[in-house]
Amino acid sequence: IKFAIADNKGRFKIELETGVPYDVSVSYMGYKEQIIKLDGISYPESLNFKLQGTGETLKEVVINYDYKPIVVKKDTLIYDVKAFANGNERKMREVLEKLPGVEVDKNGNVTVQGKRVTQMLVENKSFFGGGSKLAVENIPADALDKIEVIDHFNQVGALKQVSDSDELAMNVKLKEDKKKFVFGDLEAAAAVANETNYNLLHAGLFYYSPKMNLSFIGDSNNIGNSTFTFEDLMRFQGGVSTFLSNKPALTNLYDFTNENTDVIENKSQFAALNYSFQASNKLDISGFGIFSKTFLRAQSTTENQYLKNDALTFENLLQKNSSTNTLGLLNLKFDYSPSKKEKWYYNIHADASQNNNDNAINSQTNLANTNFLTIATADNASVKQFVEWHKNHSDKNTSTLVINHTYEKTTPQTTWFTNNQFLQGLIPLQTDTAYQINQIKQQTNNTIDLLFKQYHIFNNFNHLYTIFGNTYTNASYTTNEKQRLTNGTINDFSSANFGNDITYQLNEAKIGLEYKFKIGKLTGKPALFAHHFTLQTEQENGNQKLTKVLPQPQVNLTYDFNTAESLSGNYALRNTFADVSQFADKFVLQNYNAVFKGNALLNNERFHTASLIYTKMSMYRGLFLNAVASFNKKVRTLRNEVQLQGINQFTTPILTDNPETNYRFSGMISKKIYKFTLKANAALSWFSYLQELNDVETENQRNNQILGLSIRTANKKWPVIEIGYNKTFSQFSGITRADFSSDTWNGSFEHTFFKSFIVNFDYEYLQNTNNTGQRNAFELAHASLRYQRKNKAFSYELKAHNLFNIQSKFSYNFSDFMISENEVFVLPRIVMLSISYKL
Repeated sequence: IKFAIADNKGRFKIELETGVPYDVSVSYMGYKEQIIKLDGISYPESLNFKLQGTGETLKEVVINYDYKPIVVKKDTLIYDVKAFANGNERKMREVLEKLPGVEVDKNGNVTVQGKRVTQMLVENKSFFGGGSKLAVENIPADALDKIEVIDHFNQVGALKQVSDSDELAMNVKLKEDKKKFVFGDLEAAAAVANETNYNLLHAGLFYYSPKMNLSFIGDSNNIGNSTFTFEDLMRFQGGVSTFLSNKPALTNLYDFTNENTDVIENKSQFAALNYSFQASNKLDISGFGIFSKTFLRAQSTTENQYLKNDALTFENLLQKNSSTNTLGLLNLKFDYSPSKKEKWYYNIHADASQNNNDNAINSQTNLANTNFLTIATADNASVKQFVEWHKNHSDKNTSTLVINHTYEKTTPQTTWFTNNQFLQGLIPLQTDTAYQINQIKQQTNNTIDLLFKQYHIFNNFNHLYTIFGNTYTNASYTTNEKQRLTNGTINDFSSANFGNDITYQLNEAKIGLEYKFKIGKLTGKPALFAHHFTLQTEQENGNQKLTKVLPQPQVNLTYDFNTAESLSGNYALRNTFADVSQFADKFVLQNYNAVFKGNALLNNERFHTASLIYTKMSMYRGLFLNAVASFNKKVRTLRNEVQLQGINQFTTPILTDNPETNYRFSGMISKKIYKFTLKANAALSWFSYLQELNDVETENQRNNQILGLSIRTANKKWPVIEIGYNKTFSQFSGITRADFSSDTWNGSFEHTFFKSFIVNFDYEYLQNTNNTGQRNAFELAHASLRYQRKNKAFSYELKAHNLFNIQSKFSYNFSDFMISENEVFVLPRIVMLSISYKL
């Protein structure tokens, strides 16, 4: 089967095999199908079709089955999996990589015709919050029937007429014989060439029926594999309506995600259950539960260069870290539809996590050689819930109401042990033979959001939306530091202006108008909002209150040249306030060499943000092009004022009128030439700001450029080979100047031979160069050989991680006042044999 989809000009291209006869058929709804027969001896270079209308009007719909490998509708692409899969695929990822226009990256992110998939569904139900990695890495390939790609996805039917959704959803349709039966696979792997007992156990089990769906994913390994990504975890946190702006989480759960082999030991356990069932014709109930536990040991060395106005200070740092992180979460959602024109949602989410971290540090400077042991624990909990109501009152009026509540609490406790005095002049240490500092923090956030939006539809080309909203935040923040002396007495730091106890209330009320119009190919939506801010803080050194009314205009414009080419622009003026910890006006110990003090007199930041996005796709030319340019300028800036004394840092936030400007550009172009796909990408950024360091103000510039090229085979009969090169430049200028660059070569090879053997090889070579011309490099490679007979339950795989057995990786980076060279130690070569059983 060969096929092509015509572009907006009616052009198409098909690559035919020589010596094979073909029937070329062209069809479109409402037109008569045309068929041309090709004898296989000679082919014309071009074929022209002019379809004739049937002249028929639809009185009823009769389904007459006509098989097509790809069905194209207005906003939907439907792939028939059996037209592209050969039966040797193990997971959904391998099937997706064979679909035209579909790409899957190493992190499990899926793009279709250059656009990122943002919602993953299975049988029209959200799969573990809609993230893609869990689906592509776990759903068995032999369970797939069709893959639907839905652009401008909106799950609320009443809002489809007024929705500006840019969501791209992928819906997985399962084979009938996989429904009402448990399917999935089990995998076990063990090291065969290592003294350490490396192992992996993995299970993916699924049950789908018309009224109930269950999915279970379990994993236990000590080789650095992560079952889900940080983006997935952000989805799992849930409990916040998509109609509200993204809100930063109080707790950082990054340690639970991403494959981490940049450690010397990594053990992880993961279990997840996703469920949904139809309680009645009007009520659906769905949700998921997740448990994750990780244990990590890491080791690194760092050379820090602290930038001061009069001199430089150097520090050699050795760190050995071990951490245990445990997470549990539950999510429950009710979807109630009393009628076709009305929809209710209720979602509640609860999670709890515990982080335990031990960090042994050796810090060497020209003045001291100091050892630190830091023991930190944190108990975190949150509950989030929202109610959404949508109703289509008439063809001209639709309403949306959202009420959202979030409660978060975190209680980190840290103890520092050391052999020498530290942070002299910044913390009130009493002389002792050894030093122990205890710190307890607690922060709680309570937020209630209310949003009402009324959609007025005058006609197909003019809409007016009115918005009323309010966000109320009540937060508290306490800190306490003390020294426990060897004789048992306590030196409380509160007498030296340590120990914060602050309550913080911020209320933001807004009212706004959005006008959406369409003139020819141009769609626009200008808007004007008025925001009323009331901020009140209470703490020992005094209470503060401010009230402000600030305008926030914004505009979105999109020009569609055709269905495959568009240009869009966005602009907004925004205001933000810092969180409670930035207002706490007493000292707090941050690290073995850092003390922070908030500022009770802070005010709002104000910034302009604008972007321009161009996309072009041509299936006929095999061309995909995306380009994004963005601009961000802060006219009122919140930035830390820094005092450096050796390696010791004292920082406090200040609000200035000094501008802070950030320009960014990123682009990607992909072109199919003959039986290869060529791709070029670029990411450029320029960041300028004023930094106050030791009472001297300096203009800093931080710029980065990434340029890349790659080539990939695009012929099913060939091995899949990809070769790429990336060049990265980084520059910092201020008190001093630093220039870093890196060169990265990468390649991958995948080939099926003797029908049942699949070999994979991945290679990366990275070389870093610092501003003195010093270079360091490392090579990283992984390989695997899998044996899997078509339609057989068992498969076997031999795989090797870190094939060249490198011991460490090198990198360079810089901050506002420090340049660092880092070496991090990694897991050794691991060779494993795995056995998989397909249910």
